[in-house]
Amino acid sequence: MNMLSLGCQPLDVLLGGGLESGIITRIYGEAGTGKTNLCLQAARECVLSGKKVAYIDTEGVSVERIRQICVDCDYKKILRDILFFTPTSFESQEQMICDAIATKGVGLIVVDTITMFYRLNLEDDREGGIRSFTRQVTNLQVTAREKDLFVIITEQVYTDKAGEVKPFTNRDAEHMTKTILRLDRKGIGEREATIIKHRSQPEGKKACFRISTVGLE
Repeated sequence: MNMLSLGCQPLDVLLGGGLESGIITRIYGEAGTGKTNLCLQAARECVLSGKKVAYIDTEGVSVERIRQICVDCDYKKILRDILFFTPTSFESQEQMICDAIATKGVGLIVVDTITMFYRLNLEDDREGGIRSFTRQVTNLQVTAREKDLFVIITEQVYTDKAGEVKPFTNRDAEHMTKTILRLDRKGIGEREATIIKHRSQPEGKKACFRISTVGLE
């Protein structure tokens, strides 16, 4: 097992050193809680370690934001080694995950967010959507383990009848992911990360961090 820093000390400490290789890390939270920022910083750190990143982007990553978080490194090199895949449907997302898996030299695969098209697909074909989602996560899980890659998936959320924020997907995602992190707002620029599931860190462990112009701090 290898570790990948997120370039944010509070989050690295929370996770016992950073992301673990060989597993899927699942991150969920409301819009604006820092999910994409976290993914981009992980991508930056992976490129700096000498590996490429396959980034499946369903919501439109800001290239300007990448430039901002690369203030202390070669922005053009970072951008060159982040390979963006932009699906337009749940079906194309499944194919692009396969394409990302087949790409040589990749150390990190990101799917941000894995539930964007899933939610839309459920309205037309619920059973087919669930089967496709399970295939996608299974492919990522097997690849992470066999190739010792880092994998991050992010998820949108909903509020249940009890008023609790929950990830959108079914229990398959929980079963197949070994690290689960929830992000919450705590004030202007202030965020809180909570461990929901981890192999070595206690459930419920928290860390506070900030979203600044240069990334997560």
